[in-house]
Formats: sequence, C-alpha cells, structure tokens
Amino acid sequence: MILGVSIKDVWKWSDNFDNLAQLISFIVPKAILIAGIIFFILVVIAGFGMIAGAGNDDPQTKEKAKSFLTYAVIGLIIIFGAYWILQIINFITKGSLGGLFGS
Repeated sequence: MILGVSIKDVWKWSDNFDNLAQLISFIVPKAILIAGIIFFILVVIAGFGMIAGAGNDDPQTKEKAKSFLTYAVIGLIIIFGAYWILQIINFITKGSLGGLFGS
C-alpha cells in the first residue's frame, strides 16, 4: 500500500511524518482552512463589486460581481466535495488508508 510506505528515506523534511498518510492527514485540514479563507476574501470582493455596480447603474459591473461570487461558491463546493469523497473512501475502507483524517 502506497500510504504506508516510509517517506523518511526520500524526503529530508519528514522528521514529523513516518509515512505518506500522516503527511496527507497533516496537509488536508490546512488546505481546507486556506480554501475557506480564500472563499471569504472572494465573497467580500464580490460584495464590494455588487455595491459598486448598484451605485452606477452599470449592468456589466453587476454581472461581473455576480459571476465572481458564483465562481467562488462553485470552488468552495468542489473543495468540500473532494474532502467528503476522501472521508467516504476512508469510511468504506474502515480507516485502512493509514489513519487519514483522524480515523
């Protein structure tokens, strides 16, 4: 199984991680947090765009802000969808993926 392979011989910064599964378990929650922060920033930017578009009756500015918000929501759905797919795979394999995501 690839997740159980030792990475200490290959990667010199692997003092805290014995195998690939531990490294992934460390990275994924941080990536989800960063994605949430980016989503929040994009929503704020889209909100400012909608406010600016409402003030000067330019339909193109309003549409640009709406599409910006739409793409931000779609990106968040993709990120959390990928996370939940990994959770389901880990549940189906009864956590045999090397303890991914706290199992």
